[in-house]
Amino acid sequence: MAKTTKGSGKDNRKKIIETAMAMIGEKGLDKTSLARISKASGLSKGTLYYYYASKNELIFDIADLHMERMTRALFSMIDENETLSWESLLTAFFDTLLTSEARSRLHLYLIREAISGNESLKSRFQQTYSQWFALVDEAYEKMPGFQTEIPAKSKFLVAVVDGFILQGLLETDPTPVKEIVDLILKSIEAGTA
Repeated sequence: MAKTTKGSGKDNRKKIIETAMAMIGEKGLDKTSLARISKASGLSKGTLYYYYASKNELIFDIADLHMERMTRALFSMIDENETLSWESLLTAFFDTLLTSEARSRLHLYLIREAISGNESLKSRFQQTYSQWFALVDEAYEKMPGFQTEIPAKSKFLVAVVDGFILQGLLETDPTPVKEIVDLILKSIEAGTA
């Protein structure tokens, strides 16, 4: 990429994406314009438009980065621990996906766009959710005694997380991760999850 007075192309792209993610998380997409992103990132409008001719192009890169970061965090949690307990798995899963309001807002916005007819974004979500289902399937397979209905259990767990993201954004109370994990653990012990 071409070098600009503010830094390399990779640096500029990263600065634009990070600034846009923060602004969308704080103010929502409707109040986040390319001009505001340009100003907040300290880059000229021309530089921003060099990388992103439209807000949609920027949103696609943000979606990729957002999904990749969340997926990487979840996969590293599984890969690093061969003797992962249900409690640590569930706590890490919920913490990764629920603890950042800005990330939750961005996630919800991207879901809304995907189901509102943005087929490219919808396809990206389908790929990412497939990875998440596989991640949870792998975790279930590592746990003794829970080898039945693994794909359904995985989809259930991811759906629960999506539901708590919604609730967290609509309520003033924080999501009680420990209590949620304890409830799921009781369900697992009873053979219902």
